[in-house]
Amino acid sequence: MNRFSRLGYFQKKQLTLMVPVSANGLARVNSDDWPLEANTTVSSLPAPRRRRIFPFVLLLLVAFVLFWPARNYYVQWSAAHKGQAALLAKDYTEAFRQWKIVADAGNPDAQNNIGLMYWLGQGVARNDVLAVNLWRKTAEAGNPNGASGLSQAYYYGRGVGKDDQLALMWARKAADKGHANGQYILGGFYSEGQAVAKDDRRAFEWWMKAAASGLADAQYAVGSAYALGKGVGKDDAQAFAWFSKAGNQGYPIAQYAVGQTYSLGLGVPHDHVQAAVWWRKASEQANAQAQAALGYAYSIGNGVTQSDADAASWWLKAANQGDVSSQLNLGVAYSKGAGVSQSKADAVWWWLKAAKQGDVQAQLHVAYAYANGEGIARDDKSAESWWLAAAKTGNVDAEASLGMLYYRGIDGQPNYKEAAKWLLKASSHGHPAVQIYLDMMKEDGLLDTKTL
Repeated sequence: MNRFSRLGYFQKKQLTLMVPVSANGLARVNSDDWPLEANTTVSSLPAPRRRRIFPFVLLLLVAFVLFWPARNYYVQWSAAHKGQAALLAKDYTEAFRQWKIVADAGNPDAQNNIGLMYWLGQGVARNDVLAVNLWRKTAEAGNPNGASGLSQAYYYGRGVGKDDQLALMWARKAADKGHANGQYILGGFYSEGQAVAKDDRRAFEWWMKAAASGLADAQYAVGSAYALGKGVGKDDAQAFAWFSKAGNQGYPIAQYAVGQTYSLGLGVPHDHVQAAVWWRKASEQANAQAQAALGYAYSIGNGVTQSDADAASWWLKAANQGDVSSQLNLGVAYSKGAGVSQSKADAVWWWLKAAKQGDVQAQLHVAYAYANGEGIARDDKSAESWWLAAAKTGNVDAEASLGMLYYRGIDGQPNYKEAAKWLLKASSHGHPAVQIYLDMMKEDGLLDTKTL
């Protein structure tokens, strides 16, 4: 039995009452007793004691009624604060446990937080459906946090069918109540022209409202609008100012952008040291663009001490996240043994990853490796395939290489018509090395431009 229930508990006492009888034979009942059969065992207290205890019991009942809600409030308040502390410590499991106490008690803010943790899979297994259920419950009750969350769910089609119109509706409900994230999302709809007519000016206005509330996402969006001149006049200084606001809040893409402005001298003097400083901030938060840029800075010693090993290290982090430029550069590093042990096979492995993402330089590297059997088994057909992919983008080196490949022959079978076609293309684009092949074809009577 806990201490709260014990306050209203009294030990029962077994008493045998002999009821006095009056002269007329009727039992005499006073105002403190009630009719009882003689010699009946009951649970009761003597009347005088009841008079003394009744006020105390009443006081306890009043205290219970008055203070039980206060106790519940304290439990929820304590859980909310413990949840916030756990979140700051990145103990998401504890944060979820504490906030669920508050959410189960009906607190809409806690329900929205629990919804977000289900959405992100923080402290609990990701469950989009449960996230949507919680957000819908609070959104339909008029809570802007829930409306904003529900808008994202409909936008991405997670936990619910994708529906841009419903996403727009819930974003607007949140935005109209001054909710910063709702305003930011609504700006995105206008910027993309999704579910609403494209309007860069209105997008900027909504982002500006959200940015004024301190939302880092919106501050970065405002900076981007100024940088590109979309919905507002182009202004590099304003772009830098807004990127800095978001970057100082730890927003990684904004930190990368600040580094870019320093590197390019946009709205701020050139400062390669500061560029590297900001790229490092974003890199340490796993921003692949910043990691790629920092790797390049180390490779040439721009704002940092030159180090092939550091360059390769940062490129590896970015390459593993799918950054195509880092995959290309890491392949070059392996081919040269710059900062890593030289390995033609590893070079081709990384180039193939970049080539499959459409990087033309990587496609050229892969085609050359196949044509010459460097780091991979020689395969003229694969070489042809990758040079064709690059040539279709108008790359003159790919055009020249294809012409030479067809002239020499694939698997010993020359194709002079295709050779002439690609050599002439390369020549018209100014490639200097193809003329010798064209001259040889003329001498041998193999260059019939009428059939091309």
